[in-house]
Amino acid sequence: MDAKRPLLSRMKGGAAFLLPLLTALTSACAHGGRASSSLSVGGARPAWVDGESPRWPRSAFVLGVGSADDENTAVERARGEVARVFSATISVDTSVSETESTKGAGGKQARAFSQEVAETVRSATQKVLEGLEIVARWKDPSVGRTYALAALDKAQALLSVEEKLHELDQESARYQAQLAQASDRFERAKAAAKLLALAKPRAELDAERRVLGDASPQGGPDAGAVRADAAKALAALDVVVAAGGEGADEVTTGVISGLNAAGMTAKSGAPSDKCDLMAQTQVAVQPADAGDPRWQRSRATASVSLQDGREGKTFARFDLSAREDSADAGEARRRALATLAKKTSDSVTQAIKDFFANQ
Repeated sequence: MDAKRPLLSRMKGGAAFLLPLLTALTSACAHGGRASSSLSVGGARPAWVDGESPRWPRSAFVLGVGSADDENTAVERARGEVARVFSATISVDTSVSETESTKGAGGKQARAFSQEVAETVRSATQKVLEGLEIVARWKDPSVGRTYALAALDKAQALLSVEEKLHELDQESARYQAQLAQASDRFERAKAAAKLLALAKPRAELDAERRVLGDASPQGGPDAGAVRADAAKALAALDVVVAAGGEGADEVTTGVISGLNAAGMTAKSGAPSDKCDLMAQTQVAVQPADAGDPRWQRSRATASVSLQDGREGKTFARFDLSAREDSADAGEARRRALATLAKKTSDSVTQAIKDFFANQ
């Protein structure tokens, strides 16, 4: 990975903090400021309980109302309602555990580009939600129900989002320049893969910007043009799929489908063929005991390796399997191979994206 790349957040973490992420982010300002509003008991029912407040208009604030039998739960639910607005962006981190990869270089570990991009978005969302405050609390003594109002200042939050968007746009511009200047198709593919990796988180942050009330056109890169240029660069690679064994045709279809999803075209060939990328797979299908005489079971397996054809080095290797049952043995076989092909497709797509994104 390019050590000079300014990309953004270098926080430690990963999948371990995903589950408590919303709680941690929305509790960031549980103390100080208006967040320390005292509980009001009885009196007229506040307008904000029903979702509207003249004091905190929705034109200027993102609001969340929570209710519960106890005050603390009501507060957390109110925070959660605001955070829910940004849940699509936060969910970007759910892919970290799948896409995170490391590569050794002199005993050192390099973090995956895809994880860094996800952390960029998460750090932006975290900064946005740090402005979230509990501005009012009220208890209805007639039913013993407590209500809390959470408010997020849109103008303040928008500054954080626009800052991160600007950084992502600078990053994209750098890879766009590399794509335009590179003459080697492999170098072009590397730049293209990074551009595509940046496209989704940028779209997520842009969605946050609109949630916060800024619907004006942005001066960032033309997303459609970027995707088109990147797709063209990836499709220019010479990719060969070589498969053997029973069920090879079905799994080859899965491999090619996975390559297509990563933006590449592929053709069937032999392991000795010269190419930019080589995908090899060995497939086997055999009957298995279903544990019930009324059912026939088939188990299909595939060993897959992906190689950099220029250097003949394998950069990804994985074994996959699938088993399916049917009253008919032939149908069980067909189902097992179809399931295996789908698994192979998904695994190939992810491995290819990781390979190029982390070059």
